[in-house]
Amino acid sequence: MRHTPPLRTSDLFRVLLGLQRAYAQSEVRFRSSLNLNDTDLRAVNLLRSRQTPSPGELARELGLSSAGITSVLDRLEARQMVQREHHGSDRRRTLVRPGRAFPENAGASMVLLRGLHRFYSQLDEPTRLALGQLLAQIHRELDATGATAPAAPTSTPTTPPEQ
Repeated sequence: MRHTPPLRTSDLFRVLLGLQRAYAQSEVRFRSSLNLNDTDLRAVNLLRSRQTPSPGELARELGLSSAGITSVLDRLEARQMVQREHHGSDRRRTLVRPGRAFPENAGASMVLLRGLHRFYSQLDEPTRLALGQLLAQIHRELDATGATAPAAPTSTPTTPPEQ
């Protein structure tokens, strides 16, 4: 019987980087198949992950001006991928929702979702909770570093410490 060495955090980090690259390449193919530019696909993906954001919220997430998000939403609305509608209780606010031609989760998204579902179904409830908390913490930390990140790297990237 062959002994496999334990998985180190640096090994897991490399696997995650590889997954990120493969997902990004798949997104490029998906974007091309939908004939969208990168910003438009990012807007679609944000809409997939957020419940009825406002154009302003989408603009902040995408780093666009109000004119820039208006152009993105005009293009997507013309293709019936999104629809803008007035907020139910505040007519001054506009919400963005998926339209009739909103692209379904397909390709890499579905592969990733199915893999996560298989993995998640094998976990007990305390481990599921711990995983959810870990991912939420990493998400908050990444958001925080994104707000304070330097414009360009000043040193050679390093891998995380072994554990």
